[in-house]
Amino acid sequence: MSTPLKTLGLVMIASIAFTGCKKFTQTKVYTANEPVYLSYEDLRSSVESDNDRALVRPGKILVTDRYIFINDYEAGIHVYNNTNPSSPEHVGFINIPGNVDMAVKDNTLYADSYIDIVSIDISDPSNIAEISRTDDALSYTIPSTMDYSYPVSDIDRNKGVVTGYKVGEVEEKCANDECGSSYYNAVTVNQGAWTGSMMSEDGTVVDFADNSNNVRSVAQSSTQGAVSGSMSRFMMVEDHLYVISDQSTVKVYSASDNGLSLASEFSPWSDASGWGEIETLFKLNNNLFIGSTTGMLIYNVENPGSPEYISDYEHMTSCDPVVANDDYAFITLRSGVECGRVDIDQLDIINIEDIMNPYFINSVSLSNPHGLSIDDENDLLFVCDGPNGMNVYNVTDPNGVVALATRSGDAYDAIANNNTLQVIGEGGLVQYSYDASGALIELSRIDLD
Repeated sequence: MSTPLKTLGLVMIASIAFTGCKKFTQTKVYTANEPVYLSYEDLRSSVESDNDRALVRPGKILVTDRYIFINDYEAGIHVYNNTNPSSPEHVGFINIPGNVDMAVKDNTLYADSYIDIVSIDISDPSNIAEISRTDDALSYTIPSTMDYSYPVSDIDRNKGVVTGYKVGEVEEKCANDECGSSYYNAVTVNQGAWTGSMMSEDGTVVDFADNSNNVRSVAQSSTQGAVSGSMSRFMMVEDHLYVISDQSTVKVYSASDNGLSLASEFSPWSDASGWGEIETLFKLNNNLFIGSTTGMLIYNVENPGSPEYISDYEHMTSCDPVVANDDYAFITLRSGVECGRVDIDQLDIINIEDIMNPYFINSVSLSNPHGLSIDDENDLLFVCDGPNGMNVYNVTDPNGVVALATRSGDAYDAIANNNTLQVIGEGGLVQYSYDASGALIELSRIDLD
């Protein structure tokens, strides 16, 4: 039986513990990055032709037999008639708020618009029509471009999507002293802890939670004559659209004239032991290669509505687009950004002759590698080395890769198709002709206005 003294002590301890844990609400005014919203109503009524717009912020690219599609980062897609690569003609701009990725099947363009996927009739690229919209198909992201001198104030997704920030005085009610406590912990949704994602400058998704940051992207991927760049997060596989919807999920949609319907979805990490974030998609024959921050995953997509895991290859944490031919996969590893945790800038070559057991062959040092493209017929590999330009290699012997040529100018991604090379970078798009020697001859430029 407890004595009165012991009972009093227990009461005092409980009282102190309760007081120490009790939260109090306060109103605080502080300087922060205040979100700027686009309402859902405006977002979902904004897809239209705006053919007078010039190219401002070049992003990802896609090439068909007739057209080049260039993403204007988070604004929409420019369409150029490229029947004559020496003289591409601008035929239209499709206004799509929040657009980063795209895929094309026949006369239908599939594009992301912040959290939605939009299906667009492009039979006349100068006068498009929205076919359908798949609402809330993608993760809710916020821009990563902000003034890092200040925290981020409250995010309320009920107001719409975040298109940017303005620095100003904000007033918030919060528990204890949590208002504006750090760049990312200050971000809340309806007074709850925000564990969402940020969209980085190159179109990858940066996840943050618990005060940590992690980034979530001829043999080039081709379907129905459409050839995607290596940074793509959208990929047509016959009549199905594959979409990296967040840093750990691939959604598979059945595509028809009426739009999209969800066929399946999967997390590559349910099949592999990796813990990184998936970034890019690349298709070769019946195999889908998924680039992640910790390696490469391979799926069989012979039945496109039901992909089957084959194998994976792990590497150090780094940004990771991948392309492949029948015998080898080529992966660029890049440091200096959120997804590059180690000081590695190189090209890795992986033997995939036995698709069940991929293994490392060789690496080539680079400065700041990004996207890449392969011409298997000529054993040529084109590697974008960021601000250091475009490198051309002969990869006949993966143990003895031969450097053939270099072109200056910022290079983000490339597509090699029918002896024509398209290279996109900060300054716009450059087209080259090339032959088996790897020699590049400039054909045309699409510059910023």
